[in-house]
Amino acid sequence: MISLVAPASVASFYQKHPDSIIPVDSSWYMPNVPVNGYHEFMKSRINNAVFFDIEKVKDFTSKYPHMLPTREDFESSVRELGIKNDSNLLFYDQQGIFSLCRAVWMFEIFGHDVSKLYILNTYPSYTKSHSDPNLVMKVHGSDTLVNNTLVTSPTPYPPSEYTATFDPFKVVSYEQLLELVENDKIGSEYTLIDARSAPRFSGEAPEPRPGLSSGHIKNAINIPFTDLLTPEKSFLSTMSLKNIFKNKISDDSKPVIVMCGTGVTACVVRCAMQLAGYDSSKIAVYDGSWTEWGLRAPSSLIVKDF
Repeated sequence: MISLVAPASVASFYQKHPDSIIPVDSSWYMPNVPVNGYHEFMKSRINNAVFFDIEKVKDFTSKYPHMLPTREDFESSVRELGIKNDSNLLFYDQQGIFSLCRAVWMFEIFGHDVSKLYILNTYPSYTKSHSDPNLVMKVHGSDTLVNNTLVTSPTPYPPSEYTATFDPFKVVSYEQLLELVENDKIGSEYTLIDARSAPRFSGEAPEPRPGLSSGHIKNAINIPFTDLLTPEKSFLSTMSLKNIFKNKISDDSKPVIVMCGTGVTACVVRCAMQLAGYDSSKIAVYDGSWTEWGLRAPSSLIVKDF
């Protein structure tokens, strides 16, 4: 089970895990946002954090965005950051809850102990606490301070001997999903959740990528990832998350597949389901998501309500 760490609990979190916490900045911005995650990390970060870039730890042979890398490539990238197999990882995102969930899923699928994966809920809220010098003295220690000195490396640590594995049951390929759809197993045997906005899901609004049809897969359930977050982009309470999924999912015994536009915000839904108590071993991500489905699937398998 992954765990949330509230901004006010970071200091006590460090006290419980001395010498084994590595903050992981996993910030990624949409292509239409003129901000670079690594450049922001260079300027400001939690002390001793590393930068995990989903645009660099990916399958470069694929034409689809930030698809999963091979186990070997993931292992190599994590070794370069100095992360160890027994490291407790505190993931954060400079935007709030967004791309960090993709990084959490990647570490989980490549074998990092799920009990060592933590989410800061959220980094923007945490940085606000540093604006009051008196609060900083009371709440934060030197290990947890926001560091505003310029850095030129994604890690302050020497390379490690990290060893990765791979769990194929936590990811779904186009071919696998196509077979399920063609055999009418979506809805009857599998729950498919689409995290895109309602207008894109229904087909009313266009996709942001030129030439890509909007719409959805037959019998998919639409749970926009934004419905799981507060206006400040932190996760809703556990009770609120449970209620949302209870109202949307009629049979929680079925395995779940989550998707979105490119496989990023689908992971927000996946993390929210884990926080709500769902078994992570039964929640897979369709990695190519709508970008791949919209480009590869027959038009007869794209449903529009408009």
